[in-house]
Amino acid sequence: MGGDIASSPQILLTTSSWHKTCFHILPPIVNSYNVKMTTTPVRFDFLCYRVGVKFDESYDIPLRIVRAGDHSDKEKTEDKPLWNAAMNTIMEHSGATCLRRASPASCACGLPATATEYLPPMPFLDAPKPHVVAIVDLFCGNLKCRTRTRQSMLQVMSRNRSPDGGLRGPDPGLFAELMSCRVCKKMEGLRKCGVCHVAGYCGQEHQEEDWPNHKAECTPWPTSTFDARGPLDEADADSDTKVTYSAVFNVAGPGEPPRFREISREEVVRRLLMGTAGMEELEVEMK
Repeated sequence: MGGDIASSPQILLTTSSWHKTCFHILPPIVNSYNVKMTTTPVRFDFLCYRVGVKFDESYDIPLRIVRAGDHSDKEKTEDKPLWNAAMNTIMEHSGATCLRRASPASCACGLPATATEYLPPMPFLDAPKPHVVAIVDLFCGNLKCRTRTRQSMLQVMSRNRSPDGGLRGPDPGLFAELMSCRVCKKMEGLRKCGVCHVAGYCGQEHQEEDWPNHKAECTPWPTSTFDARGPLDEADADSDTKVTYSAVFNVAGPGEPPRFREISREEVVRRLLMGTAGMEELEVEMK
């Protein structure tokens, strides 16, 4: 790795089970930090929930970063970027181990799994033995399968919200792209694609700009979710509703090249107001 350590602050993370060293260049906020910091062992419990595989790895993490990850310590909020940087480093280097431990795992589509996605790691740093839980899913690498994996994880995230509406765990740095506009990265006023409910945009202009990129990965949100949710309230049909401006469906049959049909925002709202019946009617029309 090039560059002068003195001018490029880094954090050294080691894992006793991998016998490897991971480096991550940190934000400017840590210009005064030294690589040699007091560390403490933290166990990471990886749970590949869909395939039923669980394993753990132990990392020696600088103590100040561990304290930054404890959200009960309000005085350490300025160090949160350090915690997020450490989590990103560990997650990036754990993918191969997850795939190896879960082998021979398959994607939900049936093809061999070759890639991983993670929920934001959930820290339990005030426990007698500090540990972090990382929920993982595996997929084949296909863009649409990645979208389906994220749909599943968003459902898991929604079930793990605390009473105040926040996520149980650190800020979802690893899932920042799911929580911000895909074009400008703003989080305010985010609206989700009406088909996959994964891609987010700040408005119609950026949705239209990104469509050539997003269309390759867009796939309908699982129908069962509409069953559980039921029809929207009539109030959601007004001009300020956060339903996206349009929806695009792949109407190609099995084995055919993708063919997309776009319907208007008004039609999206009308179908959602009908609940399950509206979505089933739309599925019949798509065939």
